[in-house]
Amino acid sequence: MANSPQTAVSTEAAILPTTGQFLDSGKTGVVHAIDSEKVPKEYHEGDEETELRVYRRLGQHPHIAKLLETRTDGSIVLERGISLRKICRAPSANEIPIQTKYLHSCGIVHADVGCSNWILTGEDHIKLIDFEGCSIDGDPADSCYEWFSYCRSEPRVSRQTDIFAFGCAIYEVLTGRPPYHELQESCEPSRQVEKLYVNQRFPDVAKLPLGQLMQRCWHGQISSMSEVIQELEAFLATLG
Repeated sequence: MANSPQTAVSTEAAILPTTGQFLDSGKTGVVHAIDSEKVPKEYHEGDEETELRVYRRLGQHPHIAKLLETRTDGSIVLERGISLRKICRAPSANEIPIQTKYLHSCGIVHADVGCSNWILTGEDHIKLIDFEGCSIDGDPADSCYEWFSYCRSEPRVSRQTDIFAFGCAIYEVLTGRPPYHELQESCEPSRQVEKLYVNQRFPDVAKLPLGQLMQRCWHGQISSMSEVIQELEAFLATLG
């Protein structure tokens, strides 16, 4: 993957599915393809309740992947898109952060913010997915951030940990790789990165666009996603 936010990838070509094709699996379920617009998500027994609670609370939102159907077997059907990680193209300021801001305003912490949980739809909208591990109203979260997106915190999951992970996601969008990607094949990369983060050692972003925003996310200097949106909009304004 080219290390550029301007990587040109055809969304339509990237999304074309094979019916029934396996797409992804996680701690609580498995996702297959129906067609280019819909995916069914099948849960392990009893694991669907959190995601359904989140969707009931969020309702319809233009930057949240649509819940299209709830089936009698407990599975759900969701709007389909291509993972932002797979295309790593530059999103607009008014799409990515507004999703997480909306969750926080509804008393929900995503607990796994990152490029793997943003999709680009066929209409070129960026939407948030994967809510089965969220923390709702301060309840424990079942999700865990990716190894490069979490700095040890108390409480373990909070709005602040979502903001920290958002900074890591912006880094990946701009460079094509996550923070400290070079450690991925090493022994216990999560422990190595945890030690770096605890000691306030983060990737050098001085020469990157939005470098100051990433640093503020990582150093706990941003208290809400509203601040993130303001900084992104100010940055875009400088581009004319």
